[in-house]
Amino acid sequence: MKVVRNTLLTLVVAVLLLPVYAMFAVSSASDATDLGGFGFDISQLGAHVTQLFDQGGFPLYLRNSLILALGIGVLEVIFSSAAGYALAQLRFPGSRVLFAVIVGTLSLSPIVVLVPMYLIVKELGWINSYQGMIVPFMMSAFGVFLVRQFALALPHELLLSARVDGASELRIFVRIGVPLLRPALLTLFLLQFLAQWDNLLWPLIVANDPGLWPLPVGLSQLQTEYDFSIGLVSTAALITAVPPLVLMFLLQRYYVAGLTLGGVRK
Repeated sequence: MKVVRNTLLTLVVAVLLLPVYAMFAVSSASDATDLGGFGFDISQLGAHVTQLFDQGGFPLYLRNSLILALGIGVLEVIFSSAAGYALAQLRFPGSRVLFAVIVGTLSLSPIVVLVPMYLIVKELGWINSYQGMIVPFMMSAFGVFLVRQFALALPHELLLSARVDGASELRIFVRIGVPLLRPALLTLFLLQFLAQWDNLLWPLIVANDPGLWPLPVGLSQLQTEYDFSIGLVSTAALITAVPPLVLMFLLQRYYVAGLTLGGVRK
């Protein structure tokens, strides 16, 4: 039985890694016709990497993606954690109605709110700016919901003892709530980072300046009607996949905990 299980797991891993190998193989291709046998040429791959970073556009796109994904991820954690904790642990008039409204917005398609978001950003004068791409996503209904579900499981005795000792709610949240909510917050950061790293539509709408384009928008510029190198485009996609994979590997323990414990309800 153990042999069968290990064999099946090996086959599953091999199937999952096959696209990764194919990406490496295509990245080492010199042109669209050099794909026979899916060989691997490290020198050609290195040439593609050098060519990408010698161009002014790709390093700029990479920097912009890091700014957007990290900035939105950090702001999401700050604001959603505060809102989720307050809805779970503080009692104030309208808290249940407010939470119901927040959860209700999860049913809205992101496409529905694009026009209102764009009009607000335009009125604020944030077209072609980092704040125009970051601020609309610095807090989400899903983030508030996720943190609230975790915060419901916080030990009331511990929070009550801190209140009896005279600690303010802000201090309780920072010193007690945040450490206990760490799996949820890191999970939320990872999910938001991955979502914004791959976000193409909103930056494409808000940013007309190529100097503000992130990687999803910038990569589309590598493929034109008259100039197309499948090896170069695949190499760019391969490099683009590295930061999310590294972050996922580093935070996988918290990510699993966040998904398995996030359904706790009071």
